[in-house]
Amino acid sequence: MNVDGRDQRSVDPWDHARALNRWTLTQLDVRKLVNQLRASQHSPQARIALAGNVVLAPLADHLLVHLACDAMMASSYCVPYGQLVRELLDRDSQLSRFDPTFLYIHVELDSLLADLKDRRAFQTAEHRRAALVEILDPIESTLEIALKSTNAIVLLSNFVTPRSYTLGLADFRSEYGEHEFFCELNLSLARSAGKYSRVQIVDLAALTALHGYDQARDRRLYYMSKIPWRESFYAPLADRLARHVKLSLGQMRKCLVTDLDNTLWRGVIAEDGPLGVRVGIGDPLGEAHLDLQRNILGLKQRGVLLAVCSKNNPEDVAELFRSRPEMPLRASDFACMEIGWAPKHEGLRRIAETLNIGTDSLVFLDDSAAEIALIEQMMPEVECVLLPTSSSEIGTCLDTVHGLDRLSITAEDMAKDRQYADAAARTLSRADYADLQDYLRSLQTSIDIQPVTDALLPRAHQLFQKTNQFNLTGRRYTLAELERAARDSSMHLFMVHAQDRFGDLGWIGALLLRTDEASNCHIDNFVLSCRALGRGIDIPVLNYVREIAFEHRGHSCLTAEYRVTSKNAQVRMLFETHGFAATRSEPDGSKHYVLPKELSRHRDCDWISITGDHAHSVASI
Repeated sequence: MNVDGRDQRSVDPWDHARALNRWTLTQLDVRKLVNQLRASQHSPQARIALAGNVVLAPLADHLLVHLACDAMMASSYCVPYGQLVRELLDRDSQLSRFDPTFLYIHVELDSLLADLKDRRAFQTAEHRRAALVEILDPIESTLEIALKSTNAIVLLSNFVTPRSYTLGLADFRSEYGEHEFFCELNLSLARSAGKYSRVQIVDLAALTALHGYDQARDRRLYYMSKIPWRESFYAPLADRLARHVKLSLGQMRKCLVTDLDNTLWRGVIAEDGPLGVRVGIGDPLGEAHLDLQRNILGLKQRGVLLAVCSKNNPEDVAELFRSRPEMPLRASDFACMEIGWAPKHEGLRRIAETLNIGTDSLVFLDDSAAEIALIEQMMPEVECVLLPTSSSEIGTCLDTVHGLDRLSITAEDMAKDRQYADAAARTLSRADYADLQDYLRSLQTSIDIQPVTDALLPRAHQLFQKTNQFNLTGRRYTLAELERAARDSSMHLFMVHAQDRFGDLGWIGALLLRTDEASNCHIDNFVLSCRALGRGIDIPVLNYVREIAFEHRGHSCLTAEYRVTSKNAQVRMLFETHGFAATRSEPDGSKHYVLPKELSRHRDCDWISITGDHAHSVASI
């Protein structure tokens, strides 16, 4: 447990955790590290409560360590065995005081089935159909109580299929047998959870199958102390929960950058030729790379941008994509290609600049350990994946990258490729105009500003979580906070949609207003997607805000603040340009602003039009 031979007591536990291999830690190692983490003075970024009908304390420890290894500080609270509903309903309970941002619920099916079987209520098809309702109804009731009583995102485990069925092989010939029952049980659980935007299914059934039932479950411990899992299973389960937590808090990667030779295919174009590289059915190595390409194409369907960074001749690469139509990936699937002989860290920087994203949004895949080491040294913020040497692992090597996963897929995610193609066309057209205003007018931009709907809440959450550059305060609202804001008469949550002559930019902005204690209208936060920057969309949006505050709501003052973050320097003077006066400055450069009604002025923005039923939109607030 020492780091570089130093005395453990001299090392900050968070720094220590980031240097560890989380997969090799024993239960004792985890316990010691958790004690050190809890004794540190760092504020938690997530408060995670765990509840169920099993003992969850060991899992809580592993989860804190896994998050700490990823530089996320968290705290945990284990609800006493079987006491979740009571603590949810008691406003003075320890759970209520803990105020979790996440609530993990695990219901061990063994105890529920034991009761059913003891009552002989699981023997016939009719019994099993009734048992489905008997199991699911209390779970859905608990979910509703949890969502009403807390602001937490609820992580709910599904059910692990038993090791064997009562009728053995004959179960598959039985009317509504146990196999069918367990399949429908998990399917019904997923459908039930899907009704709630703050409930996520933790696929414990698939994780147990992947790990191996007998390697995951410990019957002896379960009988003795209601601990269901072996020690070796805590790390995979904690890793899965950590993935849910990190993605819910907006920690995701936007772009996969991949090498070509010996990565997307086996072989080197310059040596083997476009037709000689191995990828496809009938060749063991070729099939491994074929699976990798299929999975990368699946990432694109999630909304992950794809890019290439390869030391190659561009003409050879173009010829290969033309001559190998059997490959799942096409050249058109990549939003950007950096092909040449420059160092790859320079290529990654150019890719990030071209796509207008941060380098910390990149994942880099390469077969060369030397290239990976260079990127890790020059660009430590980039997550690197070294292609496995074993063909059995090549196709799934990206599955472990949390940041490439998504909790939900919005329309904007599905349209990413088209949006970047449209952006490239805009960039080309810019050369036709010497004057910026002429160029902006040529875009024929129009926006629509609407109060948020339930259907748009996931996109609003995504914008507040992911937007960094045009983000006035850096506030990252939870989904629960946005749900509450959408229903609170003292708060106003808006979405901004944009399009121009090149295409639809989608829902590119979100704005939250609230009435403060002095009955002034306060801009709590305002974010715009990076793809909408540079065209002055903030002008009509803040004109709209002034109309709401002064003309519709009758406020005398509009207040706002700018909070400094590591990435939002470009908006530090935004409020001054809109006539706000700074009332207080903080040492870090953050400022508080006020705009009295009598000093408010409408700003002209004749290159952007507002579409939609503007009058109805304002009147509905």
